[in-house]
Amino acid sequence: MSSRFARFATSRCMLWIIFAVIGTYFLVSIRPPKGETRFAALARGDVKGFVKSLYMPRVKLGIDLQGGTYLVLSVGLEKAIENRLTKEHKALEALCVKEDVNVKPVESKIGNTQLVYTFEQDDDARVYHHFIRKNMPILSSTPKGNEVTVRLNPADEQRIRNGVVDQAVSVLQNRLNGFGVSGLIVQRHGQRQIVVQLPGVDDPERVKSLITKTALLEFKLVEKHSHSEEDILDEYDGDLPSDKMIVKGQDGGAYLVSAYPDMTGDHITDARITYGEYGRIAVAFDLDNGGSSSFKRLTGDNIGRQLGIVIDNVMISAPTIEDAIGSSGNIRGSYTPEEARDLALVLRSGSLMAPLSFEQENRVGASLGQDSIDRGLLACLIGLLLVMLFSIFYYRMLGFMAIIALLYNLFLIMLFLSYFESTLTLPGIAGMVLTIGMAIDASILIYEKIREDLAQGVSFRQAVASGFNGAMVVILDANITTFLTGLILFKFGGPAIKGFAVTLMAGIIATILAGVFFLRSLIMCYVDIKGSKSLKI
Repeated sequence: MSSRFARFATSRCMLWIIFAVIGTYFLVSIRPPKGETRFAALARGDVKGFVKSLYMPRVKLGIDLQGGTYLVLSVGLEKAIENRLTKEHKALEALCVKEDVNVKPVESKIGNTQLVYTFEQDDDARVYHHFIRKNMPILSSTPKGNEVTVRLNPADEQRIRNGVVDQAVSVLQNRLNGFGVSGLIVQRHGQRQIVVQLPGVDDPERVKSLITKTALLEFKLVEKHSHSEEDILDEYDGDLPSDKMIVKGQDGGAYLVSAYPDMTGDHITDARITYGEYGRIAVAFDLDNGGSSSFKRLTGDNIGRQLGIVIDNVMISAPTIEDAIGSSGNIRGSYTPEEARDLALVLRSGSLMAPLSFEQENRVGASLGQDSIDRGLLACLIGLLLVMLFSIFYYRMLGFMAIIALLYNLFLIMLFLSYFESTLTLPGIAGMVLTIGMAIDASILIYEKIREDLAQGVSFRQAVASGFNGAMVVILDANITTFLTGLILFKFGGPAIKGFAVTLMAGIIATILAGVFFLRSLIMCYVDIKGSKSLKI
């Protein structure tokens, strides 16, 4: 017996056992009740209490398993087009100054999808129209009398619409990851909608505020500061020029600034909470090289003037420029620590190119999620029990080994989900149930090949080797095609389909590892210890 156990100790089966121990340590953690040590329940014989304290910290549960909030957002694409037209309008003005164009519009109006210039004469409108066609390929202009209507080219407009939604998805993912929401899903839906799933968030008001905050940071030189908006309007007889706007300040005052920003916060590389004089909370930001040079030029050319820091059309502060400012700056306002952290987070993740609005909000209770978990586990156990009865009845000891390999298969799936920090959903549990049937199918192929070779008088060891080698091609062929199907589902499916595809692909990999390599090591290990005569098939 000593020589048999020596062969066992040096067999590949021992390596699989060591891997299982290490994997269990990585996968499972112990969360004892407050005031107790990790193994206190075992010390007093409370096995049930110890089992309850076990959990898998790296496996995230989806909204259908732990409850939470489901949001559908709509992206304001028209506002994004308007913002782009505003940017092109400013670029066109600068180009006209550079090229010394004599004609100038007497009025310009920006709508949702078009920009209208009005001139004194029809000839001026035609000159401006030809200048736009020659120098601004992104714009499409149409003259009509003394007016020129400017739109974005259809191809560029469609590209911007798609880019705005994709950018919003990326920004929301960055914001919510920084907020610490676990297992979240942010995914585009249709032309302008975004689906956001927030597992475990039962009171999502702060998260909703974080989501919808555009966080458009603009720097604008202040032309006039007054206590009320009416005081500024009186100077213009109640009608502001189209290139001016009034911004309300946090201090309750009103500021007259340009309708077009002198600089935006697109160049911000980092933002963080900081404390100034007398412990006053502020948000410090850093700029990239391009932003640093632009910011230094803006502040250096306007020493002595007020530089307004505007976020989402609210004047946060308007400090007087005392010297040229380079690669960093501070935003001081009336912030609580929580508000300052949220502002720093949204500045780091980037501003939204278009506003978001809520179209739908549903909340899933945790009790419904627990019921889904219980039913999913029950389905797994029933499927496992039926497969176990069939395997043991038909293949006896080898069938029991197939069940051990199947349990190892499920362990590997959970290990994969834990390592990649994937989100486990109810469709994902369905994928695990499907994996049970697929995994036992591999064992049946192997065992039937072994049975055929034994019937021809081949020795048991040779039959095992021939069975695994002969069935390998068929197993790989079937599983690779299914894996490719899982990839397609993951690429093009919605959140629920992706949850199913993840566990399906993880199950296929686990099936090959556990159902082929581990099972072979287990059989040969048993033969080394007990001999092949005790195995009947």
